[in-house]
Amino acid sequence: MKTPVAQRSYELSPSQDLTMMNRQFAIKRSIVNIPTSIVIEEDLDLGLLEVALRLAVQRWDMFGLRVVKVGKQWRQYFGERDVICLRRVDFRGRRTSQMNKFFAREGSKTLPLENSPMAKLYIVITPEGHPGIFSVMNHLIADSWAISSFYKDVFDVYRALASGLAMPKLPQSSEQVLIDELAYQNSKRFETDREYWRLEMLEEPPIYTSILGSKVLENYRRRARKPDARNANTVFLRQAATHTVKLVPAEDVAACRAFLETQRFPSMQLLFLLAVRVYLAAVNGRTPDVTIMSTVARRGTLAEKRSGGSRVHSFLFRSILDESETFAEALDMLLTDQNRHYRHTDFPYTECSQMTNEKYGTRPGNTFSGLLFTFQTVPLTPAGGAQSHTMWHCNGASATDCYLTIMDDDGSGALRCYWEHRTARVKTSDIDFAQSAMLQVLRAGIADPQLTIGQLMDLVPPIN
Repeated sequence: MKTPVAQRSYELSPSQDLTMMNRQFAIKRSIVNIPTSIVIEEDLDLGLLEVALRLAVQRWDMFGLRVVKVGKQWRQYFGERDVICLRRVDFRGRRTSQMNKFFAREGSKTLPLENSPMAKLYIVITPEGHPGIFSVMNHLIADSWAISSFYKDVFDVYRALASGLAMPKLPQSSEQVLIDELAYQNSKRFETDREYWRLEMLEEPPIYTSILGSKVLENYRRRARKPDARNANTVFLRQAATHTVKLVPAEDVAACRAFLETQRFPSMQLLFLLAVRVYLAAVNGRTPDVTIMSTVARRGTLAEKRSGGSRVHSFLFRSILDESETFAEALDMLLTDQNRHYRHTDFPYTECSQMTNEKYGTRPGNTFSGLLFTFQTVPLTPAGGAQSHTMWHCNGASATDCYLTIMDDDGSGALRCYWEHRTARVKTSDIDFAQSAMLQVLRAGIADPQLTIGQLMDLVPPIN
């Protein structure tokens, strides 16, 4: 198909390229869907909410993004801002389980792709009678930051319409952000970033660690007949996945905040990263070498913060910690390394992956990381002060064995851990075990930051 006349087209960005590659090689094409919902405990005028939703679609240019195949290449352009559907679904008089089945079913359906809108929107009324929005968006047009910002804008528009006040400030153009991102790939900074990541690759390759323990690497070594392999393989035909949702209790989060203030340490994200890293080390033969795939929102500028689109990148966060290092020392080391890395995370993961394969003789699909980690705890608080309930729903598939996303628990003081995992390889009981051990390490570390990594690993029970 051709791009409509007079539309300027662009290459896909590196993050979009990765999304398209995941879709291309997945049996379940829903792997690129992001199904989410927000429910408000307030009586809203549903007709006015629908008007606000339609107006908000016109305010965000990500809803005009289209992709088209030109020869063997995918390209994108910005056209008419629209969605696949926008309709109401009323669950009053029905069970919550029926509503959740609807979310799961719609979230796991393949969205149209070429020359088509790539989002579905629903106004929902819960069994309790609360209004809300459920959406399914293709990762090509939005990431979680963009979706949260869109939801907030919908309710800001609703308040403006209901009160007769001025409309909220328009979002910024994601098209211009895309143009700047594509220009980066031909810049001197791109080459500087490439050299940075090349120098970060040590002579000895990283070693694969799984939340299931060292048996995953051992099984791969046996199947591949490579007794010294330090990578594993993640390409499997069975990609069906589910979400196991666990809470970090409010009292633990409060203790973390108190620790950060007392220790003058700036990052709660690294408290959780270190805790899960200690767990991975403990169940993988007490290895000092752990690599976690960490995601970065890349929303540093005002234009990036206030626009839609998909900006998220990932990078391999490798850390080598001796058992004699203390919890406090390990945090400082991780902070120093992460701050260095963040200055270079515009560099595409796909480029880094190719460099890794060339350096260590691995192939596409081979990986040194068994866990993908995201920490995004900025609460979504629509104007008006009413209690809101957000949820990230599973799209039915996953490109990795395990993906831990930590988010705010809608102002309860707790944090919500979404463990997305492949059902054929990781059981809910495995997630329960990992979450419990992670919290045990976290509690001990913030209670006594002079405990060593070795002492913290001793707290992790052996995997059965």
